[in-house]
Amino acid sequence: MLRKILVSALFILFLFPVIDVSAKDYVVRKIINGNTVQLESGEIIKYIGADVPDMNKKEGPEFYARQAVNYNKKLVFMKKVRLEFDAKRKDENGNMLAYVFVKKTFVNAELIRNGCARAEVTPPNLKYKGVLLDAQKKAMADDKGIWAEKKQDSEKYYVGNKRTSAFHRPSCKGVEKIPDKGRIVFHNRSDAIKIGYVPCKTCKP
Repeated sequence: MLRKILVSALFILFLFPVIDVSAKDYVVRKIINGNTVQLESGEIIKYIGADVPDMNKKEGPEFYARQAVNYNKKLVFMKKVRLEFDAKRKDENGNMLAYVFVKKTFVNAELIRNGCARAEVTPPNLKYKGVLLDAQKKAMADDKGIWAEKKQDSEKYYVGNKRTSAFHRPSCKGVEKIPDKGRIVFHNRSDAIKIGYVPCKTCKP
């Protein structure tokens, strides 16, 4: 009896082999912005760890936003991509969070390396933290893209939020919400950016 069950199971596996979902390629059909795309399936994918300039500001696109969109299009539009996931798979809007690869090109890091994005390494998605920060160091050293715009320090210090990996002006309302254990003080913008913190989108330090 047991032998018959095993034979039947092997026969079913032969007819319906197990599919390796992680090896599946997806095709990008639409570029939404510098770090977000839509697949042919309709799913929205946001790149983990790559914070790009905003295209939709009321006063117009932020510095280098258009270039980020164009470079993202060059890298992935209508191409087959491979997705890797981390501990957190979706953002607050329900979009999938992923590391994106086109053959051997790591798209998230490539955008950062070419100055189209800042490294945003926020827990729990830290799988490629070192790679993304190294890419940013290279872009900063070469004054590429967003780093060509030299922004001077306008505060004596800045306050970082360890949970969100954002840094703020001391007067920002967001600072009041950061618990003491979750704060980190930076003496300049550069120190914050080097370890993966991004400027607060409200106070814009």
